[in-house]
Amino acid sequence: MKQLFQLTLLLLLCNTMAAQKITLIKNAKSTYSIVIPQKATIVEIEAAKVLQDYLFRITGASLPVVADNVKATASEILIGRVNRAEQSTIDYLELKQDGLLIRTGNNKLILTGGDKKGVIYSVYTFLDKYLGCRKYTSDFTHVPQQKSIVLQPIDDVQLPAFSFRETYYNDVYDPEFMNWHKLHSFEGRGGDKTQWGYWVHTFHSLLDPKVYGEAHPEYFAFYNGKRHAGTIPSWDGSSYQPEAQLCLTNPDVLEIVCKNLKIAIDKKPEALYWSVSQNDNVNYCRCDSCAALDKKYAAFAPEEKLLSTHGGEKYTALGMGSLLTFVNKVAERFPDKIISTLAYQYSRTPPKDIVPRKNVNIMLCSIESSRNDPMETGDKAFSEDLMGWGKLTDNILVWDYVIRFSNLFAPFPNLRVLQPNIQFLRKNNVSALFEQGNIQSGGDFAQLRAYMIAKMLWNPNVDIEKEKNEFINAYYGPAAAGIKEYIKLLHDNNQSGKGVKMSIFGSPVQEKESFLSESLIAEYNGIFDRAEKKVKHQPEYLVRVKSARLPVYYAMLEIAKEVKTGSRGAFVKGEDGALIPNPKIVNILYEFVYHCMRTKVSRTAEWHTTPKEYLEKYLAFLQQPDER
Repeated sequence: MKQLFQLTLLLLLCNTMAAQKITLIKNAKSTYSIVIPQKATIVEIEAAKVLQDYLFRITGASLPVVADNVKATASEILIGRVNRAEQSTIDYLELKQDGLLIRTGNNKLILTGGDKKGVIYSVYTFLDKYLGCRKYTSDFTHVPQQKSIVLQPIDDVQLPAFSFRETYYNDVYDPEFMNWHKLHSFEGRGGDKTQWGYWVHTFHSLLDPKVYGEAHPEYFAFYNGKRHAGTIPSWDGSSYQPEAQLCLTNPDVLEIVCKNLKIAIDKKPEALYWSVSQNDNVNYCRCDSCAALDKKYAAFAPEEKLLSTHGGEKYTALGMGSLLTFVNKVAERFPDKIISTLAYQYSRTPPKDIVPRKNVNIMLCSIESSRNDPMETGDKAFSEDLMGWGKLTDNILVWDYVIRFSNLFAPFPNLRVLQPNIQFLRKNNVSALFEQGNIQSGGDFAQLRAYMIAKMLWNPNVDIEKEKNEFINAYYGPAAAGIKEYIKLLHDNNQSGKGVKMSIFGSPVQEKESFLSESLIAEYNGIFDRAEKKVKHQPEYLVRVKSARLPVYYAMLEIAKEVKTGSRGAFVKGEDGALIPNPKIVNILYEFVYHCMRTKVSRTAEWHTTPKEYLEKYLAFLQQPDER
């Protein structure tokens, strides 16, 4: 009977909680206090102060922050796990690490969540969804002005679609932007306490050929009749990388890797994910023992499937027999950690008759996929491998790519495939997602992409057209219609579904006859001319429109170098018939570089070529027309 009475009270409390509307603030005054636990965590304190700050900025009302050891009052905002009866119905296990809960009733507002960052996520979600605040970029926040806040009944519980969510754009690593949009960082950027110890390509860190190679070549891959224990220069020219993989059936290799991994874990015990993954090459071990495991667990004969690296090198889709066997053994030694390994290039294809341990994370990379078609239909090889892995495990991280690395400023019309791709990944048991954008500052619609992707990482089914249009309207003001027109025209002409692949390593020269044709570029420039005119007296909007135009200028500059002469060329004939720099192209060059420098653009390509360097190289090119 007593239990029944308690249950009835809880149900009554729940119903009451869900039924009331409450007045938080009226005419810039409030009877409410913000309540936190007496022994509040740093995150709970931060959440309370953020809420206090924004309520003041919205209404001018300053609400006090008090601990839950004071007597409860009729009007309270409960932050985190406070000692109040209204908290008794909350299932925190259900909220996991990052889930959030926003609930009203009994004249109270509850903002809480999972035991990691759920509570701060609940505050920012409340500000965004229910009070109309927006965090569009690191330096552009919209805060509405009103004297009163009346809340309709709220019962909002949200769980993230992905346990790890990162979009690799420079602007997102502002701490507030990250918390507002519920993002992570594998490197610990933006104040995020990274969950990762090692990220990718770690064999050389765990067993360095410079340390072991000379004395123990048997630890390294056997192919072409010998062991390969050497190193080669890295891509950046300032470091080195192994020339091959490890011999994964050598028992000493397992012991050394585990020993060195434990040393690393002991230095960073808070990290959950530890990558034990192949080096960045396709030189895997073909010794008899490794080859036997690869054959045993191969889902098909090697000759049945050939793949290409992003550099065009053909290789056999080996599968993951020897690699997964090895990684499973490592994971068995560290049951309280998640051991992540790459299913990448030769190892991407899922095996048969072997499955990853529960604490093994499979990291797939979509590096070869076309970027103008949804990966489900546009890259059958990758989608088939992904779906295969999705049948073996639900512990999958996908490393996806959303920009053109080699030309960060090239127009890159892939906005329409972002949501179908993210939805497809989630549908196939992907639990963590790293969307590699532009870590440099600037680039083609960098702010818009970062905003859209952040929304979809939390909820893949969000109304992304609505979110996109709202961002454009706010960010570009009176020029918004022109920006939308340009994006539509660009995407309508991107050759999607026509067998023309848009690569992350491509050049705008490749599209000079499609969405970067001479006639279309003229249309784009006409759109931007009109858009700039709309905001010519509004410098904040004008600088953003000019930034959106930079990719068109960049495409014109790169195409001009390629075609050299003619209406699109870098050179024209002077009065004496000799080739001279095209004044139109020179003016575009100056405008492009000036605006890049004005807006602190760091690079025009991944990790290299500053705007100043781009200018110097282009001017050198223009000085020697006869040699072109």
